[in-house]
Amino acid sequence: MNSYYSYKNEMMDEITDDELLEFMKEQFDGVCCGDLDYLEGTCLAVFAQAIRAGYQGHVRSGGQGEFQQFDIVERWDREMYMEALKELFWE
Repeated sequence: MNSYYSYKNEMMDEITDDELLEFMKEQFDGVCCGDLDYLEGTCLAVFAQAIRAGYQGHVRSGGQGEFQQFDIVERWDREMYMEALKELFWE
Protein backbone atom coordinates (compact mmCIF):
# COMPACT_ATOMS: atom_id res chain seq x y z
CA MET A 1 0.00 0.00 0.00
CA ASN A 2 1.75 3.12 -1.26
CA SER A 3 -0.22 5.55 0.93
CA TYR A 4 0.88 3.72 4.08
CA TYR A 5 4.58 4.26 3.40
CA SER A 6 4.21 7.82 2.20
CA TYR A 7 2.19 8.85 5.26
CA LYS A 8 4.45 6.90 7.61
CA ASN A 9 7.33 9.00 6.27
CA GLU A 10 5.26 12.19 6.29
CA MET A 11 4.54 11.62 9.99
CA MET A 12 8.31 11.47 10.52
CA ASP A 13 8.07 8.05 12.19
CA GLU A 14 6.33 9.69 15.19
CA ILE A 15 3.63 7.02 14.98
CA THR A 16 4.02 3.25 15.24
CA ASP A 17 3.01 0.89 12.47
CA ASP A 18 0.13 -0.44 14.58
CA GLU A 19 -1.16 3.06 15.42
CA LEU A 20 -1.11 4.13 11.79
CA LEU A 21 -2.72 0.92 10.55
CA GLU A 22 -5.44 1.16 13.20
CA PHE A 23 -6.11 4.79 12.26
CA MET A 24 -6.25 3.93 8.55
CA LYS A 25 -8.55 0.93 9.05
CA GLU A 26 -10.92 2.83 11.32
CA GLN A 27 -11.21 5.77 8.91
CA PHE A 28 -11.48 3.58 5.79
CA ASP A 29 -14.30 1.54 7.33
CA GLY A 30 -15.98 4.55 8.93
CA VAL A 31 -15.87 8.12 7.72
CA CYS A 32 -14.35 7.22 4.32
CA CYS A 33 -16.96 4.56 3.52
CA GLY A 34 -14.31 2.56 1.67
CA ASP A 35 -13.03 5.47 -0.43
CA LEU A 36 -9.23 5.26 -0.57
CA ASP A 37 -8.95 8.70 -2.21
CA TYR A 38 -10.86 10.28 0.68
CA LEU A 39 -8.69 8.42 3.19
CA GLU A 40 -5.51 9.70 1.58
CA GLY A 41 -6.65 13.18 0.60
CA THR A 42 -8.47 14.10 3.78
CA CYS A 43 -8.11 11.84 6.80
CA LEU A 44 -4.44 10.95 6.46
CA ALA A 45 -3.42 14.41 5.29
CA VAL A 46 -5.08 16.14 8.26
CA PHE A 47 -3.82 13.56 10.75
CA ALA A 48 -0.27 13.73 9.38
CA GLN A 49 -0.30 17.51 9.76
CA ALA A 50 -1.34 17.13 13.41
CA ILE A 51 1.40 14.56 14.07
CA ARG A 52 4.04 16.82 12.49
CA ALA A 53 2.80 19.68 14.67
CA GLY A 54 3.47 17.60 17.77
CA TYR A 55 0.15 15.89 18.49
CA GLN A 56 0.73 12.83 20.71
CA GLY A 57 -2.83 11.65 21.52
CA HIS A 58 -2.42 8.63 19.28
CA VAL A 59 0.05 7.13 21.77
CA ARG A 60 -2.57 6.72 24.49
CA SER A 61 -5.38 5.66 22.13
CA GLY A 62 -3.38 3.35 19.88
CA GLY A 63 -4.69 5.33 16.92
CA GLN A 64 -8.36 4.70 17.69
CA GLY A 65 -10.92 7.49 17.69
CA GLU A 66 -8.40 10.14 16.69
CA PHE A 67 -9.84 11.67 13.54
CA GLN A 68 -13.04 13.07 15.04
CA GLN A 69 -11.19 15.90 16.73
CA PHE A 70 -9.46 16.89 13.47
CA ASP A 71 -12.37 16.27 11.09
CA ILE A 72 -13.09 19.50 9.23
CA VAL A 73 -16.19 18.27 7.40
CA GLU A 74 -19.54 18.88 9.05
CA ARG A 75 -21.61 15.73 8.96
CA TRP A 76 -25.33 15.29 9.31
CA ASP A 77 -26.73 13.27 12.12
CA ARG A 78 -29.97 11.31 11.86
CA GLU A 79 -32.11 13.99 13.54
CA MET A 80 -30.89 16.69 11.17
CA TYR A 81 -31.53 14.44 8.19
CA MET A 82 -35.08 13.61 9.28
CA GLU A 83 -35.81 17.27 9.97
CA ALA A 84 -34.59 18.23 6.48
CA LEU A 85 -36.79 15.54 4.93
CA LYS A 86 -39.81 16.83 6.82
CA GLU A 87 -39.13 20.35 5.61
CA LEU A 88 -38.82 19.17 2.01
CA PHE A 89 -41.84 16.88 1.84
CA TRP A 90 -44.33 18.04 4.43
CA GLU A 91 -44.43 21.76 3.92
